[in-house]
Order: sequence, then structure tokens, then C-alpha cells
Amino acid sequence: MKYRVSDTDVINMDKVDFVEVDGSVIKFHIGSNVHQSIYNNEMESQCVLNNIISHFKVNDLRFSGNELEIPSDRKEAGFNMFWNLYDKRVDKPHTRTTFMNLTIKEMGLAVKGVKAYVESTPDKKYRKNPRTWLNAKSWGNELGEDKKKVNRYVKPDYITDER
Repeated sequence: MKYRVSDTDVINMDKVDFVEVDGSVIKFHIGSNVHQSIYNNEMESQCVLNNIISHFKVNDLRFSGNELEIPSDRKEAGFNMFWNLYDKRVDKPHTRTTFMNLTIKEMGLAVKGVKAYVESTPDKKYRKNPRTWLNAKSWGNELGEDKKKVNRYVKPDYITDER
């Protein structure tokens, strides 16, 4: 299908291998040839590219949001690390599903944050279930300090040790 991409350029989109944007220039790669359409400014070229993407229902790799797929065995290893660090064995299948649905960045933050959370709640019965902790994205929460380690007593000025 031929498509008008500028006032002077008509491109046969069936033969285009891929499209590249470089500032105010859109490059259409057709086989070993490259056709350039030059626009007045970068915004105009972006608008034309967005029209092409929406009209032809093309996947725009810049904004697809799909990070590179990491193999499921690496995701599984990340979950096993999280599960062993959390040390409260409740509802493993649903927790695994919730963990696998996190983005890669969130998986890393969860694994990093779980150690501090476990240290701040040594008694397991007061610790959130692992799935609840993941759903709430609790790795971003501020953890309370251990009250046993903090001495809150302040000796008043009027008390002296001279007796």
C-alpha cells in the first residue's frame, strides 16, 4: 500500500523493512536502499511517524514497555531467592504468580528489600504474608527501628551523680 509521508514523498509501505527516525529525518529502509524524508522540525517527523504507527498498527519498539525477556529459569531463581530470604512459608503458588508478574526492576527491588524487612520483623507471626508484601510493594516502605537497640532515656539536667 502506498502512503504519502510528506508533500513530495510517497512510500510503498509493503516493501519497507523498518523505519528509523533521526531528528527531523525519517529513514525508510527498503531492501538495501534507504529513502529519507526530511521535515521542518523534529516534532513534525515524530507526528508523521506516530501516524504511520497508528495507521499500520505497527509495534513501536521504543515505547512498547516490554523489557527484554529474561528466561523463566532466571525469574524462577529470583523467586527462589526471595522465597528463601522471606522465611515465612505461606501460599507459595500464589506468591510465585504474583512475583512473576512484577517487572524486572520490581523483582530486583523486592529481593533487595526483603532482607531489611525480615530483620525488622524477627517474629514470623507479626510478619506479612509474602504475597501481601509483594502486592503492597512494601519494599518501598520505611521500616521502623528496633526499639531494643535505641536508648530513648535522656538524663535530666537536675540529676547529678554526686551523692
